[in-house]
Amino acid sequence: MNNPANLVTPKLIELCKNLPYIVICGYTKTGKITIARKLAGELNRELIISDDYKFQDYGDNFLQAFMTAVDTRVQQKKPIIAEGVLCFRLLRKTVQLNGILPDLIIKTECDEQTIRHFYNRDNESHKVEKALSFNKGLNTIWNDYLALLNQNPRIKKPKIIQLNTSLSYYGL
Repeated sequence: MNNPANLVTPKLIELCKNLPYIVICGYTKTGKITIARKLAGELNRELIISDDYKFQDYGDNFLQAFMTAVDTRVQQKKPIIAEGVLCFRLLRKTVQLNGILPDLIIKTECDEQTIRHFYNRDNESHKVEKALSFNKGLNTIWNDYLALLNQNPRIKKPKIIQLNTSLSYYGL
């Protein structure tokens, strides 16, 4: 079975080595955290995981808490990797507020069959339809982010790498 950590190749590590602010975003069950942990370990970087900023802990301020954690490190010029589905909203909000954009965005993506496979494997098949709907919302936010980037030609655009984590992509 494919392991998304295998996508963290020496070439990707070399590319990331001198880029202090990296964002890893992607839809649910696409291997974001696996890739982020491996890359953070290889680069000896702090990893800020958006799932650590939950509504239960932060209430309506969960996105702001995540953004503050990221922004604080960026302002301190600490090399970081920010990971998670909240990164879609982080990216859009950063452009809207004219904040500091990441140097690199790694976007994970996979097909619906793979998403279903991993929800079933994790005994969470009851969550699949809600997750697929949620992913459509994330796609809307991503497209909003790209449109906002393109509306302002003065913004230095981050490099974007897309990693396909679909099982079918690997012949599985």
